[in-house]
Amino acid sequence: MLLRASVRGLVLVAAALAVVSLIAMRPARVCAQPRQDQEPHRQQQQMAQAAGAMLGGNGPDHVAIPQLPSITLTAAPGYGAAPLVVGFFVNTVDPEGQGFVSYVWNFGDGQVSMDPPLTFFHTYTTAGNYVATVNATTADGRTATAYVAVTVRPAVLN
Repeated sequence: MLLRASVRGLVLVAAALAVVSLIAMRPARVCAQPRQDQEPHRQQQQMAQAAGAMLGGNGPDHVAIPQLPSITLTAAPGYGAAPLVVGFFVNTVDPEGQGFVSYVWNFGDGQVSMDPPLTFFHTYTTAGNYVATVNATTADGRTATAYVAVTVRPAVLN
């Protein structure tokens, strides 16, 4: 019984020494730590800058990027027999509110136009597949382009 108690005591002492030696062998930190009074201020400043950038703030790192305009183009009818009169309907959106000042149309059959109407009619006289394009430019020079396909079948003879 005395032998068991002394063995238990030795095991406990050995375990304690092993824990102490592991703690003593742990490497010390080699990185310089910021002063405690500076760290919260620096973190608050970084968080404020990030929040300002996300919310569209005008902080020192803020870069104003204009939003792109958009344009959609629809052809009606999109297919039919030659000669085919097609109406083109345009919808434009300028999120910056500058407005569109020029339009360049390309009907895909060699005909182009710079007319500004948002509804435009064009006659295709030759059978084929065409891609009509409209390119709109805003007052500050931003552009938007839209495409639509038109299919013209050969003329029907009666």
